[in-house]
This record gives sequence, structure tokens and C-alpha cells, in this order.
Amino acid sequence: MKKLLHLIVFLVSGTICNAQEAVKWASPNVKHMPVGRGINLSYTRIFSSMVESRAEVPGIQNNNAFISSLENIEYDIKVPLLIRDRTQLLTGFEYTYDYFQFDNSEDIDYEFYNKLDRRNLRSRKLKLYFTHSLSQRRYMHIRGSVEINGDISDSEQPIHEFAKYSLAFTYGWQKSPTNAYGIGVYMDYTLGRPVIYPVFEWNKSWNKKWGFESKIPAKFMLRFTPHEGLRLYGGYHVDGISYRVVTTTENSGLLDEFEIRRSDVKLSFSLEKRIHDFIWAGLECGLNYNIRLDASDDDKLYKDQDLITSQLKPASYINLSLFVVPTNGLKKLLGFKR
Repeated sequence: MKKLLHLIVFLVSGTICNAQEAVKWASPNVKHMPVGRGINLSYTRIFSSMVESRAEVPGIQNNNAFISSLENIEYDIKVPLLIRDRTQLLTGFEYTYDYFQFDNSEDIDYEFYNKLDRRNLRSRKLKLYFTHSLSQRRYMHIRGSVEINGDISDSEQPIHEFAKYSLAFTYGWQKSPTNAYGIGVYMDYTLGRPVIYPVFEWNKSWNKKWGFESKIPAKFMLRFTPHEGLRLYGGYHVDGISYRVVTTTENSGLLDEFEIRRSDVKLSFSLEKRIHDFIWAGLECGLNYNIRLDASDDDKLYKDQDLITSQLKPASYINLSLFVVPTNGLKKLLGFKR
């Protein structure tokens, strides 16, 4: 099983990278930019912060409380479906787990907080990546996904009520081996609710040590590589979730079944270090700025209006990750190199 997972990683990133270097077709990836992760396991913890909630409809009160921690575990894997000189098609699976923990939760008399506290929020996502080089200067990239987010087993609603869809399209130009940029349109839940917004993607390397990777407005990261086994990043990125909560108690009223919509901007500094040939570890820390933590009925009763709007105060966070990248050592281990 272990070798099979390593093989998947090697095929995903190593084959694509080698094909692009041989033919030199246009690509959003530039020279000195790290190869993408094929298998990734990460843990994120946002530390203590106050949350303030305001009712937006009758029958619910305002309130506030302290959250001792907000945790996230994520597992991601990519598998190749089609590898050609000019065209790559990948599929991926992502599993995420979010967990809220409130201070003195036994003393909190607020239904919204009680439903979030120590609840297992699980999401499953199936992703598809398509990249095609139109020429040695132009490329297009399409990414789509479908997520199943929510307490499916506790609800009488059909499964499509829990489905979330995202789609991204980018048309780009590779001006040189170290400079590629593109414009596109994204539709996703990065801001906690379905939003369509324009994106400017720009990846550039000034030299072996310095460069940046960006998908503005969702991400901008400055990269510094002191040597091949160490990378440092600084910048920001935006995260968001949309999760349908189903209560198992009676007489819950408006919060019988609702949707959590959360979005954060993270100002971060991170370090990635090779610990054994193809195995890398990452450490990221910084400040988390919450944009929203809202409860919505998904426009079933109140059109274009949330039930409760909330916001977390800025808080520090930490992320630990372990991931695999393709190397000659991995290729030799799997028997592809003698």
C-alpha cells in the first residue's frame, strides 16, 4: 500500500514535470517553482478567540463567547488519468475535518454555539484538473470539484442538498521559462458562499532562490529557497468552508437544519524542509483574520439573508504538514531506476 501511494505521487508530478521540460510547452509552472504535492496530510489549529454573533431574523438573540480552539485536519491525494505532451488530466480526492471547541461550553445557553461545539464537521471533495498547452506560449487550465459537506446520515433531505460545486478557468501566457501569468474566472466557496470572481494568476522566479506564486485575490506567497532542501514562504491566502448542519434534537426552530458559512484570511510565514529524500515536512504560522462565521438557511425561508452573522476576533494559528514529492530516490525505490 505504501509503495502504491508513492507511485501515484511520482506519476502525478514527476511525469508531468519531465514532459513539460522535454517539449517546453506553455505551462503555469515556471522554472525553480516546486513540484506540486501528490499526497498531503496537514493539521491546522486556530488558537483562542472571541466570537460575536448578531441575529438577522426574529426569534434569535445576539450573543458572544470564547472559542478555545478551531482545528482542521486535511488529507489530499492526486491521481493521473491522462498524461500527454500537451495535455494533462488529473483527478483528486480531499477529506477535511473541522472541530470547534468553546470555553466553558456547559454554561453556554445559545443554540448556535451549542450545535458547533465539539461537532465533527466532515467534508469530502472529488476534484478534476485539466491543463492543455495551446502553443509554446499559451495555455489553458480548468479545475472543477464537487463536495459533499454535511450531516448526511441525520437528514431526510436528498444528498444533492449537501453538494457544493466549484469551477475555475484560466487562460494564460508563458512569457519565459521563469515567468507565466493568466487571467480567469473562479466560482467557489472561498468566501463561505458561492461567489463568482475574476482571478489573476502569476508565477515568477527571479533566480534559483527568489520567486513568488499567486492567484490574486485568493493567494500571494513570496518564495525564498536557501538550498534545495529548504523553502521559506511569506504572504497571505484565503480559506473558506460551507457545511450543512442537521440537529438531532427536537424543537430547534430556525436552527433545525442550517448551513455554516466561514471564510478567513491568513497572514502567514511558512517553512518547508526535506526530511528524507522524497518526504517533506511543513510548518506554517501567522494570524487568522475571520471574515465571517455565519448561519444560513440556504435561502429556503429568507432570501439573500443569513439567520446569524458572526465574526471571530483575529487569532494566531499554526499548521503542520507532511507531504511527498517525486525524486530519483523515490523512482529507484519503486523499481523504475536501476
